[in-house]
Amino acid sequence: MDDCIFCKIVNGGIPSYTVYQDDDTLAFLDINPNTQGHTLVIPKKHAANITDMDDKDIASLFRTVRKVVSGLQAAINPEGFNLVVNHGEVAGQVIHHFHCHVIPRNTGDGIEYNFEGFTPSPEEFQELAGKVAEHIN
Repeated sequence: MDDCIFCKIVNGGIPSYTVYQDDDTLAFLDINPNTQGHTLVIPKKHAANITDMDDKDIASLFRTVRKVVSGLQAAINPEGFNLVVNHGEVAGQVIHHFHCHVIPRNTGDGIEYNFEGFTPSPEEFQELAGKVAEHIN
């Protein structure tokens, strides 16, 4: 897509700090990193979100995520990682080209994820599980 910043990076119109690429994916350092080594992994073929991707493209992308995690582990040896996908604006997706953040983590790095939510009853859990299962093919 002509107006997609990630497509421009894939096509060489915008430079990036590439750490890995293959025929289907590209991994590059985030220019606004949360921590040292924060890397974005994207499909080279434009897809706004994961539901726009086929199984082959999803598999390729997550193979690259695994390679990036291994490379970061060897290079900077963090204590852990967050693998983050923001799907839709309400979830924090700013660039509408699917991407996975690979964020190296260390104790005291200042990042806090707080996932406080609601606690459904067992009946509500069961009802929701049934509804979702009906729509998965």
